[in-house]
Amino acid sequence: MVKEAGCEEEVKRLKKELKEYGFKQLYSEVIRDMIPEINEIGGRLSKKYGRPVMDNISWRVKSPESIAKKLLRKGKTVSAENALETLNDLAGIRIVCSFQDDVFRMSRAIQKIPGFTVVKVKNYIIKPKASGYRSIHIIGEVLYGEETVRIEVQVRSVAMNYWAILDHQLCYKNDNKESEKLRKELRDCAIAIANIDKQFLKLRRQIERI
Repeated sequence: MVKEAGCEEEVKRLKKELKEYGFKQLYSEVIRDMIPEINEIGGRLSKKYGRPVMDNISWRVKSPESIAKKLLRKGKTVSAENALETLNDLAGIRIVCSFQDDVFRMSRAIQKIPGFTVVKVKNYIIKPKASGYRSIHIIGEVLYGEETVRIEVQVRSVAMNYWAILDHQLCYKNDNKESEKLRKELRDCAIAIANIDKQFLKLRRQIERI
């Protein structure tokens, strides 16, 4: 953890800088403006395909502790300026879809939201992370007043979302033989989940043809 690394003063200073900038309020407002548009996309696609396309949506603004930890991991000095310039996931929206084809549909539609300028798309379904993680990450910018706010939108399947919750918990455990064993099991589960996602999609399409 950041505090265990002896960075209490850096975190304290970062909190002050972010508060003076109005970080949490600004990024929260941008996300709250985007949520209705994403819900509208989900509703439109659901109507088109005659079934729910989006299972759920959630969002968060990164805490100063998490920001400091990530900056240190990147070898950067802990400061609001460095955070705003170098980190793409200071604010994030997570969209969970029932089926893999819906993940792609939602991702394509989100990239067309007016005022949301796409900076980068990371497709971890086509090219999974070494951990086995599969999702689509859309990094985009929104001009809000005089500020350019960068947002990361993650779109994944329900099955992969369950996997990601466990992977996130394991990230905070100390490295030892037990945690490495669990990481291997999680990688194996990620492969199994990817196959299940494909199988569920195949079954759904077969049911739709009946």
